[in-house]
Amino acid sequence: MKAPICAVCLKSDGILCPADEKKLQEGLISELDVKIARLLYKLLGDVDVEFKKAVEAGDLIVIIVGKGDVSIVVGKGGKNVKTLTRELGKRIKVVEGMNEETIDEIKKLATDLFYPASVFGVNIVYRPGGEKYYKVLIAGKDRRSLPEKVEVLESVLSQIVGHDVKISFI
Repeated sequence: MKAPICAVCLKSDGILCPADEKKLQEGLISELDVKIARLLYKLLGDVDVEFKKAVEAGDLIVIIVGKGDVSIVVGKGGKNVKTLTRELGKRIKVVEGMNEETIDEIKKLATDLFYPASVFGVNIVYRPGGEKYYKVLIAGKDRRSLPEKVEVLESVLSQIVGHDVKISFI
């Protein structure tokens, strides 16, 4: 299993090696990343899966995995997600991570995250200082179909993308 922490730290409970501890101190990884990486390792073992990162907002934890790894992490009949939900006490959503920061990648990520609501499009909006944010467009009829509150989804997507994300209904 590929994770943001080394194989030794993945298999051990408690302390991290100096290199992973440094990543944690510098903010490259979070406590949540470490916790979920270890839980996934206990559930899945040494399978060919990439765990990239975990993001938390409200009572939702989004687990970002590598290309094609969603079904393995979810497990047969959602078995692994149910176990993670029980262990962490929060709702779990597993999505495929972005390869690069493009409009198409952000739209795909938003589509996975907002399912069953459909994403109409994604726009880049430039602020006066040159800073940018993304506006995710969703059909007004899908407002009630969103799996979580708008603020929670904006927070999760902003953390994943690394820029502010606003949801707009059209």
